[in-house]
Amino acid sequence: MYNRIFTVVKPSKVDAIVHKHSSLILPKVLAIVQTRTYKEFNIEWVPPPKVSCLDPSKSGDRGAMPKLDLSRPQFKFSRYKSEAQFTDREDISSDVKKITSLEFAPLSKQVQVIKHDVLGNIQRHTFDCASLESAIACLTIKIRNQQRHTKTCKRDVMSRVICKENIDRRNSLLKHLRKIDYKRFEWLLEKLDLVYHPHPETIVPVTRKGSIMKLTTIYCERMRNERLEAYKEELEKEKIKFAKEKAELEKWIEEEEKQLGLRK
Repeated sequence: MYNRIFTVVKPSKVDAIVHKHSSLILPKVLAIVQTRTYKEFNIEWVPPPKVSCLDPSKSGDRGAMPKLDLSRPQFKFSRYKSEAQFTDREDISSDVKKITSLEFAPLSKQVQVIKHDVLGNIQRHTFDCASLESAIACLTIKIRNQQRHTKTCKRDVMSRVICKENIDRRNSLLKHLRKIDYKRFEWLLEKLDLVYHPHPETIVPVTRKGSIMKLTTIYCERMRNERLEAYKEELEKEKIKFAKEKAELEKWIEEEEKQLGLRK
């Protein structure tokens, strides 16, 4: 009823076709052969939780913004004179002192005073504002203020981007300071309460396949150690039995030698 056309392929052509498509066929065959099932071992893989790059645990900021005494005057009133000279003046009324204090100042003025206090403990001299330590200290105050802001205003994307850029810039400065002066680098981390996380040379992505293979290796190693410990305990129990048999055999040998006159 139907006209079918059959083509006969010579062995040489078959070999050529297999050789031509081996790059497509063999990987699939090998993938089928190399597949492993982990259900019988009850190994489950849960992906690690995602941590934001702005999180203090990831950025290295262990410390927080210090608390301020809001009765202190603003920085512009105590920049060239001490705070006591401003607060102890009798010709200034208490209302003026209260208005010029940090209590009625915006948040930026409070951050300015905090930055000045931190720089006072890190500066190499009074006018130092361009050294690596001072730049890192200023960036640290900015980062911690932005981290506090992003916690309350989660939709402020621009602040998150600026905070991420500041963290990357501070890490690059810390890396440079670590190369040129390691002692000062350690001293600065202690002063600012920071933890430096160096960038890894090779970034290994966390995948399900790789994690399951690691878990399987740990499981097999643990099972091997458990079986070895069980076998050691079994051998320790056999030692007692072997010692009894050895004592009985030595006693029998001794009696036989006495009967044969080989032992006095």
